Amino acid sequence: MSILTKVLVTLLSFMAVALSMLVVSAFAQQQNWKASAEEWQQAATTAQSQARAVSVNAALDKARGLDRHKEDLQRIEDLKTELASAQAYVTELERSVAESQSKLTIEQGQVSSITDQNKLVFAALNQEKEFSGKLARRNSELERANIDLTDRVKELTTNVEMARAQVRALQQQLASADTARGMGLTPATQIPDGRAVVEADVPSVSVPSTPVVAAPIRAEVTSIQGDLASISVGSADGVAHGMTFLIYRRNGDAGRPQYLGTLKITRVEANEAAGQIEQSEGDIRVGDQARDEASFAMRG
Repeated sequence: MSILTKVLVTLLSFMAVALSMLVVSAFAQQQNWKASAEEWQQAATTAQSQARAVSVNAALDKARGLDRHKEDLQRIEDLKTELASAQAYVTELERSVAESQSKLTIEQGQVSSITDQNKLVFAALNQEKEFSGKLARRNSELERANIDLTDRVKELTTNVEMARAQVRALQQQLASADTARGMGLTPATQIPDGRAVVEADVPSVSVPSTPVVAAPIRAEVTSIQGDLASISVGSADGVAHGMTFLIYRRNGDAGRPQYLGTLKITRVEANEAAGQIEQSEGDIRVGDQARDEASFAMRG
């Protein structure tokens, strides 16, 4: 109940008392005024008691209302303080978010820059890989050419040695012929020791022909089925039925060849040959190298 309501109730009570007094007066004029006065006095006393009770209750309600008002004011102040703290916290969070967004923008730019750099690095790496592959292929070709040149040098060295031996033999025959002419011997002349020298004035010397050393036939194993294998050369490369090829594998570009077995040719086509693997000493695989055994024998 509000204070204004309580005041109105109090006024109504007093007005009721006044009206009662008026009624009592009017009634006293018609009835016994003494009885009416007593009733009026009793009613007035009751009304006063009620008015005091209402006043006390109103005072109590007012005191309680003031206390609640103070509490509400204190609560409002507390809420204002909390609101200020919350606003400060929100402001701090907004500032942190702005800084984070700024850092994120910078980091995204750095990531984009690093991504571009990585693309350039990958492109350079791919170029380096391609260049390394070209160098490796070139190195393999040069190594193969070097092996061929080495074999050719050995073949030419063998031919030169044989030619030198033939020249020495011819020189000895010419020296013998010159000695015989100086002694006046004919092809049927006997020398003092009883040996017959069959020489002409100009000896006829038979010059032995220089053997031609065949170039090595190199191949690669193309297929394997049990003890049968095929190689990548045929009759167009000089392969013939019955030839023997040595199969080997190189451990790395400059590694020592590893002997794996022997291949006896039993079938020859224009660009391919096949045969039976003999004397296997290792696991022969597709891609292993092969070379005719005759060229190994002529290496010296």
